Amino acid sequence: MNRQALALLGVFALGAAVAFPAGLLLGGGSRRDAPPARRPEGSGGALRQPYSPSLLDDPAFLEQQRRNAQALEQACRTTGDYCTQAKAMRRWLAEHEG
Repeated sequence: MNRQALALLGVFALGAAVAFPAGLLLGGGSRRDAPPARRPEGSGGALRQPYSPSLLDDPAFLEQQRRNAQALEQACRTTGDYCTQAKAMRRWLAEHEG
C-alpha cells in the first residue's frame, strides 16, 4: 500500500473510533431511564424483566427455576431419579432467593 492509502485508512479508523462511542452516548437513552415493568392486572405470575442487568434478579427466571425444582422433586419421589439434582437445585434457590 502506498503512503496516501495508509493515511486515508488511518483517518477512517480514527473517525470510526470517535463516531461510534459518540453515537452511543448521544443517540440512545440508558436502560436506567426506562420505566419499570408493570404487571398486568389479574396476572398472578411474575413479569419478565428483559432489561434486567442480572438474570438472577429477574422474577420470571426465578419462578421458572422454582418450577424446575418442583419437577425434579416430583421425579425423585415417583421414580427415584434426579434426587441429587433436586437437592442441589433447592440449595441453589435458597442461596439466590434469600
